[in-house]
Amino acid sequence: CSEAYVDGDAVLAHLENVGPCIEKILAGPCKLESIEFHGPASELEKLKAIADSLSAACYAVDSGFSFMNVEDGHAAHPRSLCTIHPYFTILDEAAVSDVMDEFVARSKTEAGCVYYGWTKVGDKLFCREGYADGDAVLAHLGNVGSCIGKLLAGPCALERIEFHGPAAELEKLKETAANLGAALYAHDSGFQRYEKA
Repeated sequence: CSEAYVDGDAVLAHLENVGPCIEKILAGPCKLESIEFHGPASELEKLKAIADSLSAACYAVDSGFSFMNVEDGHAAHPRSLCTIHPYFTILDEAAVSDVMDEFVARSKTEAGCVYYGWTKVGDKLFCREGYADGDAVLAHLGNVGSCIGKLLAGPCALERIEFHGPAAELEKLKETAANLGAALYAHDSGFQRYEKA
């Protein structure tokens, strides 16, 4: 499930709202493998009790940007966003920061990038990144190719990588995903209330 909320209070309100649904799905149809919260440290603090009860990892924002407009009311739009979900283990904390900064600077120049940044918990590093479509994902990977090489040349080890998006957009990413060993997750249902600025 891919979800984003304006702050920790909105996360708590959502969890209260869908609590019965969570109970139903965990009562048999599904097993929860893991859950993560990503956000500013001050907002994650609001989620501490629920995170502890769910054994959730809390990744604090380290750096990044967003070109998302503010919520545009209650109008829900079809999901069009493509996201990449790479997870790393930090091997050299001193060396990783400069490479992370270069990724952010390069990504900020991309027309198809909706948001980009890094979150951390302990020695785990996650890049939170969203793109307008599959073509924008491919353009991004071309733009940051040298950064990927720098990151994996010592500062970090890639643990896993996933691409999420509409099935038609994931079609464009199949070859790249295979080359990276990435899993593909097609949107099944849902909505978005934000658009790129």
